[in-house]
Amino acid sequence: MNRIKVWLFNVILVLGLTGLAACSVEDAYETPPTEQQQQEQQQQDQQTQKTANLTIRIVDSVNNPIANATVDVSGNKATTNDNGQAFFPELKLGNYTVVVEGIGYTSSIEITRIIESTQEHTVALTRQSSQQATLMFGGDTMFGRRFMDPNLTTMTNNVPNVSDALINEASAASSSTAIAQYIKPLFRIADFSSVNLESPVLSNPTSVHPTKEFSFFSLPATLESLKDIGIDYVALGNNHVYDYLAPGLTDTLKYVNEAGFLHSGAGNNAIQAYQPLSTQVNGVSVGLVSATSITGNANPINYIAEVDKGGAADLTNDEQLNDALTEAAANHDFSIVQMHGGDEYSFSPTRYITNRFEFASRRAADLAIAHHPHVAQGFGVYGSTPAILGLGNLIFDQNRLETLLGVAVSVNIDGNAADKIQYAKAYPIYIEDYQPRLVSGFLSHYLSRRLAEFSDDNVTVIPKSGYAHVTFQGAQVAPVALTKSVTIQAGTQVVDLRNYAPSDAFLAQVTSSTTTTAQFTLGRDIMVFGDFEDWDNDDEFGETLRWNHDDDDAMPCITGAYRHQQGMCLTRTQFDNTPLKLPFRQTIRTMPVTPAESVTDAYHELTLFGYAKGDNAGTVNAEIAITTAEDGFEFSSSRIPLFDAASFDWTPFAHHFELPDDSQVLGPENLPARGVNLTFTHAPPNEGEATLNLDELALISWQKPLTLTQLQWSSSKMHGLDFLRINTDEPITLTLSFRRF
Repeated sequence: MNRIKVWLFNVILVLGLTGLAACSVEDAYETPPTEQQQQEQQQQDQQTQKTANLTIRIVDSVNNPIANATVDVSGNKATTNDNGQAFFPELKLGNYTVVVEGIGYTSSIEITRIIESTQEHTVALTRQSSQQATLMFGGDTMFGRRFMDPNLTTMTNNVPNVSDALINEASAASSSTAIAQYIKPLFRIADFSSVNLESPVLSNPTSVHPTKEFSFFSLPATLESLKDIGIDYVALGNNHVYDYLAPGLTDTLKYVNEAGFLHSGAGNNAIQAYQPLSTQVNGVSVGLVSATSITGNANPINYIAEVDKGGAADLTNDEQLNDALTEAAANHDFSIVQMHGGDEYSFSPTRYITNRFEFASRRAADLAIAHHPHVAQGFGVYGSTPAILGLGNLIFDQNRLETLLGVAVSVNIDGNAADKIQYAKAYPIYIEDYQPRLVSGFLSHYLSRRLAEFSDDNVTVIPKSGYAHVTFQGAQVAPVALTKSVTIQAGTQVVDLRNYAPSDAFLAQVTSSTTTTAQFTLGRDIMVFGDFEDWDNDDEFGETLRWNHDDDDAMPCITGAYRHQQGMCLTRTQFDNTPLKLPFRQTIRTMPVTPAESVTDAYHELTLFGYAKGDNAGTVNAEIAITTAEDGFEFSSSRIPLFDAASFDWTPFAHHFELPDDSQVLGPENLPARGVNLTFTHAPPNEGEATLNLDELALISWQKPLTLTQLQWSSSKMHGLDFLRINTDEPITLTLSFRRF
C-alpha cells in the first residue's frame, strides 16, 4: 500500500498557478474507453435495469397497524391492508417521496432511498383532533434575477429576455411551476402554508429603487407556482418588498390579492403594514404579523412604511410592533410573528433578533419565526414562545454554498391545549441550480444535526427519514448509545467519526484509557458534497452537480465508492497530455464563529481530508486557492502533493492549513481571507491506463476544543461535528461513545 500524508501547519505555498480549469486538453485523436470505464458502464447499465419491491407499513404511535391509509410513493398510489401494509413493486432505484394520509391522522411526508431489491419502510402517524391543525412555513422565496438571466446580480427597469433562462416572460407560469414541483407534496399536505415572498410582483418595471444595491422583482405569472404547491399566505414584511417603490408595491398588493393569497407585513402606510392577518385553520383562529428590521434608513428612500408612505412593517418600532402583536394575541387562538432580519450567512440569530424574539414572547406570541440570513438556523424557546430561528432559502437564486441548504418547518398546533404547539417537523431543503428539493440520508441528517446543535438546550431535534422531529418541551425519547474503541498513533491524527456511527448519530463521549496530555478538537465538514451521493427527490439518480466533471474521464462511478452508492472516478492513459482536473464548483467559505455577536470572526484552521484508491494511478495533487468571501481576491494558491504514481487500496489523506491572519486584507473593502477554491488533479501514468477513485471528501473546519476531565469528555447536546483531531506525543486508546434517537 502506498500512502503519503501531508502535514503542513501555518504554511501557504504560493506557486502562482494558472487558473482552475474544468477539463484537460483534448488529444489529437480519440482513445477508446479504458477497461475501468467499460466496467463502470456495465455497472451503470445494470443499475438502470434494476428494480426494487417496496413495502410501506403504516402504524400509529403505539405501533398498531393502520388500515385504509392512502400511500403515495412519488406518484404511485396504494391503500394499506389490514396489516397496515401497502406494496409498490418494480420501482427504479432512487430517492422517493412518501406521502401518507389517513382519516383522523396528521398527514405525513418522508423521503426514502431505495437501493436494495426488497425494502420495507415504516411510517408512524399521529392522531389529529378537530381542534388541531398543521401549519407549514417556507423561507425566502422569489422568481427573479438569475432565474431570468443567469448573469444578473441585481434587476433594473427591464424585463430580462434570455431564451435559455429558467424563467422567461412567455412561459413564466409553467416554468416557475416546474421549479417548485419537488416540494409540492410537502406544502400540499399542510392545512395552512406560508412563505416569505421576498420580491415585488410586477410586469412593467419602471421605478427601481435608485440607491439599493440589490433589487428584485418577479413576474405576476410566477405566482401560479405558489398557488400550485398550495401556499395560502405570503409574508411581505421584508427588505425587498419596496424595491420598486410605491408603484411596485401597488402592483405587488394587486397581484397578490388577485392570486388569492392572504398576506400581511406591507401596505401603503404604516397602519396597513402592521395590520395582522386574521384567518381560520381547522376552526382555530390564527393571527399573523410580519415585519423587517432592515429599514433602509441609510438610503434617501427607506424600505419601511410610515404615516403617509408605503413599505414594509418596521420591526424596530416598539410602539407599533407592540400594538400589532398585542392585537394578534388578544383576538386569535394562535398568534404568529414572522421577523425578517439578522446577519446574512450567519448560523445563529444576532443579539437584536434575539431581542425581538423576547419582545414577541412578552406580547404572548404563540410562535415566532425569523428569516433573512439565507442560512437555516435552529430552534428556541423565549419565555413560553417557541421560535424557528431561521428558515433559510426556499426558492431563491443564490450561488453561495452555505445557502443551498434551507429548512421548511411544519408545526402541529392545538388551540385548546396548554402547549399549543404539539411538535414540529423540520424538512431540509436542498436548492440545486435554484430548484428546491427534499432530501434523504446523510444530507438530511447533516442539516438536522446542525439545527440541533444551534438550538436551545430545552429543544429536542431528532433526525428522521428526510426530516427532523422537533419538540419544544425537552427530551421525550431516550437516546441509544453506540460505543467504539480506537487506538491513536503519536502525531497529529484525524479520526473520521463517520466510520464509526450512522449519520443520524453524534459523538457524545470521549474516554481515554490512560492519563494523556493530548489535545482534542472537533471539526465540521463545510464542503458537504464530498460524498458524491445523490440524496434529493428529483427524477434523476446519481447526479453530482456540485463538482465540475464535464470531461468524460471524470465521472461519478459505482465501482469507485468507498462508502454508500458511488464515488468519483478519474481516468487517464499514457497518451493523455495533461493532468485531469476535478474542481469543486463553488467557493467554500469558512464558517463564522457560532454563536457570536456577528459574522466578522471566523474559524481559520482547516484540513482537506478524504479517501483515494489508485489502479496504476498517476500523481495526485490538490490545488488550493485562498480567497476573500466576496469578489474573489486571491491571497495565495498552492499545489499539494497527495499521492505518488502507484497502485494502492483505499487510503485516507489529510492536509492541514490555516487561513491568513485577519490583519491581511485585499481589495478596496479590505476583505480578510474567508474562502477556499479546490481542485483535484490526476496526472497521466507512465504507461497503460490509470484510474483514481475519490470518495468521502471533506474540508474540515476545526471549531470545538475538547477538554478531558478525569480521562473523559461528554456532552448530551446533538451536533454536526463529524471529525476529531488529536495531537498526541504517544499512542493512546480512546473509547468513543455515540448517541442517536
